[in-house]
Amino acid sequence: MNRAAADIDQPDDEDPLRMSRGVREEEDMDITPMIDITFLLLIFFVVASKMDPTQTGRIPKADAGLSVSAKDSAVLFVSPGSGDTAIVADIEGNEFSTDEELQTTEIVEYITEELDSGKNQVMILGDEDVRVSEVTRIQQIIGDAFESLSNTYIAVKEE
Repeated sequence: MNRAAADIDQPDDEDPLRMSRGVREEEDMDITPMIDITFLLLIFFVVASKMDPTQTGRIPKADAGLSVSAKDSAVLFVSPGSGDTAIVADIEGNEFSTDEELQTTEIVEYITEELDSGKNQVMILGDEDVRVSEVTRIQQIIGDAFESLSNTYIAVKEE
């Protein structure tokens, strides 16, 4: 028997035709750079944004809206005052107090009288330069005092 035939009949530990698979290492994805960028963006937006809850914008101009009759509404006019405060007046132009507590009482009394006289809704007319926080404060006063009131409308001055 020749050597080639003997090699075929007797398997060796190392077969030249068979390749070992070897141990594959799992490919791990390094997400450290992605985490770094995420935190950098988070820090940027926290530092760049203003966290002041009293920060407000301007009342936007009305493009289109519902037509509400002033005859059926208790009307409050809100115009810019000195500093951050606003001047609030009734439909006849009578200004309410600048003291917030007294102004709250006066607004509630005025709206109560208007609702007792047959009005069924409240309209807040704001000048475009009035801070949104002032309009929101007045709306909050009305909402707290008149929970059963179904409609409160906010209007802005058109140019």
